[in-house]
Amino acid sequence: MDQAVPEGSVRRSRFWLYAPFVLLLLLAIAWSIAWFVIRNRTAGALDGWIAAEARAGRQWACGDRTIVGYPFRIEIVCNTLDLKRGAVSASFGRTEAVAQVYQPRRIIVEVAGPLRVTDGTVTVDGSWDLLQASINASQTGLQRLSLAANVPKVTITGLGGGEIAGSGKHLELHVRPNPSRRAELAGDVAASLTEARIPILDALVGGAETTNLNADITVTQADGFKGGTIAEELELWRNAGGKLDILMLSAAKGPRQIEAKGELRLDEQHRPAGQLNVAAAGLDGIIGNLTGGRLGGNLLGMLLGQNPRTAQGQPNAKPQLTSLPPLRLENGFLAMGPFVIPNVRLRPLY
Repeated sequence: MDQAVPEGSVRRSRFWLYAPFVLLLLLAIAWSIAWFVIRNRTAGALDGWIAAEARAGRQWACGDRTIVGYPFRIEIVCNTLDLKRGAVSASFGRTEAVAQVYQPRRIIVEVAGPLRVTDGTVTVDGSWDLLQASINASQTGLQRLSLAANVPKVTITGLGGGEIAGSGKHLELHVRPNPSRRAELAGDVAASLTEARIPILDALVGGAETTNLNADITVTQADGFKGGTIAEELELWRNAGGKLDILMLSAAKGPRQIEAKGELRLDEQHRPAGQLNVAAAGLDGIIGNLTGGRLGGNLLGMLLGQNPRTAQGQPNAKPQLTSLPPLRLENGFLAMGPFVIPNVRLRPLY
């Protein structure tokens, strides 16, 4: 006869059979509770931040706000996003910010257009196909902001010199506090724009080719937005001794190329001032336009022109850059070496 299996053994075997499923269910319940706790804390922290911003004079409005993302993310969605401080207001389309629960200080943001920023006088309108940004922060504040946009378009009106418009294929922007120049409240900015179309540049330089732009700049006294008009913000920055340290600024438009390094600021008349070390090729046409064919302009045009040996018989060859005498911006004039470039006056920016 078969021997009966002890009842205790059966019970133990069934316990170990179902135990993993029970533990998994308990873990799922615990995680769900934890996620909703984190969600509620996120909502409270966001409300507290908006209140703190309001006390500082920055009024944020997140239309139809929702917080989703279960089980591993926190997603904050605003169907509209508006900012107002003083005379300046800004509006965006649908904005979505996403952070992993286990990495809350790294935030990915996707913003839909259109963008409008205005101070009542100057207005900036922008649009794009896709705009994404990443924000890396720590307990001490912002560590890095990176932004990428496909097919950006921007129009600026109200500056007094007519409408300024531009577009491009791809824009990238990276901003971070400069860790070695904190006493100067310095921030590093790296930007690039590919296949840009800027009508005002076409009229000045000539040619209908697209332009590739790159910039690597450090801005001092970059301590934030105070809420005044653009003119007031620039004046605050100028009075604080703000300047642009240009580590590299380059533009390439067909056979025309220019690279510059140096320092720029605003003088007491609100005009650009400073000095740049420049290397260029193929820009003789612009000097001719500016100088009306005068002797000094012709000499500068020869310096800025493309090296014929580089281009001869090689239509796709990259032109050789020629180093030029320092370019000085002072007292509203533009000078290169001993020559003051005629017919060029630097106007106040505001």
